[in-house]
Amino acid sequence: MEERGLRVRAVLDRYFSIAVLALAVLVVVGGGVAYAAHTGPDERTETTTETVILWNSTGQFSHEATVVEDTRVFEAGETLTNRSQYFQRIAPTLEGAFVYDYEAESGSVAANASMALVIRSVTEDGTEQWRVTESLDRADRTLGPGDPLRLTFEQNVTAVEAELAEIRSELGATAGTAETFFEVTVRLDGSRSGEPVETTRSYRLPLTIEDGLYRVNDTGPVVHEGERTVRDERTVPVTVGPIRAYGGPLLAVLGLAGLAGLVAGRWRGWLEVSEQERDYLSYRSERREFDEWITEVRRPADRIADADNQAETTSLAGLVDLAIDTDRRVLETPDERYLVFEDDVVYRYEPPDVSVGDRDPLATAVETDGSSGLSDSIGSLLDGDRDVSETDDGESGTDEADTQSDSDSVDRSESVSDDARDVER
Repeated sequence: MEERGLRVRAVLDRYFSIAVLALAVLVVVGGGVAYAAHTGPDERTETTTETVILWNSTGQFSHEATVVEDTRVFEAGETLTNRSQYFQRIAPTLEGAFVYDYEAESGSVAANASMALVIRSVTEDGTEQWRVTESLDRADRTLGPGDPLRLTFEQNVTAVEAELAEIRSELGATAGTAETFFEVTVRLDGSRSGEPVETTRSYRLPLTIEDGLYRVNDTGPVVHEGERTVRDERTVPVTVGPIRAYGGPLLAVLGLAGLAGLVAGRWRGWLEVSEQERDYLSYRSERREFDEWITEVRRPADRIADADNQAETTSLAGLVDLAIDTDRRVLETPDERYLVFEDDVVYRYEPPDVSVGDRDPLATAVETDGSSGLSDSIGSLLDGDRDVSETDDGESGTDEADTQSDSDSVDRSESVSDDARDVER
């Protein structure tokens, strides 16, 4: 019998309900996919969102200083532009400008801007102790997209340093940290790209004076943006891929075929596994598990000379345990019989035979010759004491037959004793 087919039947017989449920789910899923693929709408609404920049505004400082006396490095009248630091002695006056504008599809904004020089003192936590503000420039304009608003300044840095020293002298103490910066405030009122605007922006250009240098900490242009999220809905055709179009029906057909096969197999008894077949499967599992304890014999021993007693185990595992306990090997004959020799005792195990008269409906048919596969000599020895079916009148005839059978068995065991002992050793 094909072992694989037998195992398949055993699994299906044991888990029949689970297999039916799984196939039923397969049918339902396949049917649902097929139904959705062939009965769904031809079009669907697709919604997309996009962030649109409605406007952006830019505020930016520019600055320069002109050299007022010749040096070996710079000539008088040379202009130093947008530097991070300037030399206070040769270029004491800082000139600069601030430009504000915006870009939008449309707009009209009333802009009111003012520029001032601020000198103040702050503590470590940012608290302002005092402030002095000097107005430098003002401008009022109505701005359209791209129209610039420009403010300018010209400041002698040496004079700023002197003013800071005078303030400290008046206060009689140097408390906190002095800060000097140009500050521009822009007030806006109007609309840009259809969006109303009413806000105030503040821009700063810090100025640090120390050791004959003054540094301009320009961080570059300051940009603000206005954005809006736009939703777009459009109708697009629904396309059904080949997996959904053909996969669903295929799953349903396979599930139905499997269900029909299981039901037919249960009804016809194809899935039933006899107790003998279950024993055979257990034997095959044990054969694989204990393979390292089993030695295959190329030719079977025809006789067992010193075996006065014979015993048969009910499982191969039991025979292997016995071999381990007696420090022996399990011998497997070509006809799949298992022997263990222990002194004058022969222990044996004969696997369940499920090939005679049985056909596995799930496996390839295997032709059998109707033979048990055991040679006549081994069969007569391993089958043990047989019942003698002589039907003579007296019991003495039966006893004589048993005695004669035992005598013949001993006579036939002389020629192969050496082979059996050699294999066992």
